[in-house]
Amino acid sequence: MKKILTIIIVLLSVFLIYLGFKDKEIYYFSMGDSLANGINSYNAKDYGYADYIKDSLEVKKYVSFTNNNKRSIDFVKDIEDNIKIDDKNIQNILIKADIITLSVGMNDLFSNVTFNNDFSVNDLYTKFEEVTVDLENLFKLLRTYSKEDIIYIGIYNCLKENSLDEFFIYANEQLKKLCDNYKITYLDIYNDFNNTSYFDNPNSYFPNKDGYKLISNKIIDTIIEKNNKNA
Repeated sequence: MKKILTIIIVLLSVFLIYLGFKDKEIYYFSMGDSLANGINSYNAKDYGYADYIKDSLEVKKYVSFTNNNKRSIDFVKDIEDNIKIDDKNIQNILIKADIITLSVGMNDLFSNVTFNNDFSVNDLYTKFEEVTVDLENLFKLLRTYSKEDIIYIGIYNCLKENSLDEFFIYANEQLKKLCDNYKITYLDIYNDFNNTSYFDNPNSYFPNKDGYKLISNKIIDTIIEKNNKNA
């Protein structure tokens, strides 16, 4: 009995030491394209959703890896090459991060698509099949390193063409299913961004500060909801 009690005390001591040294900081990693980079309605870098999240959650460690022209295949290569970001290897950042937000897909969808008289919506459906394959490769790779919360920001009708609504609704439905397969939270902004008040410039694909604030609020609500469920 004494031997068992001694083992329990030792195990409890080890556990308490572990708790004492366990990193309690919140690590937030923002990945993505122009939307993640906070590009505003006038195509300039501004206060984006990641900035609002960082402020609201009082994040202790924040790493941003954004590029206006990034596609899924670019992120896959960066992760496979284990590039450095802020003197840290990206694979290690993915492992350490408590929260990862990801915005990617629009560049994939519209790369090498020419809008001329021969263009049809069917071209986007065909292109989207390629996009989902590339996105799945990225999701699979992210889940290789990250076991924590990953939130993917859905796509929206950036061209503001009513004739494309059916396609974007379909695309978002498929992207949500893909996210579910990898236990990635899908953040739907499609209907929200049908509100033109979030776009000051009709010639720009990108939202204003109110639009970015909306995305950040939806992400924060999602984080709070998940934490409440896990409490």
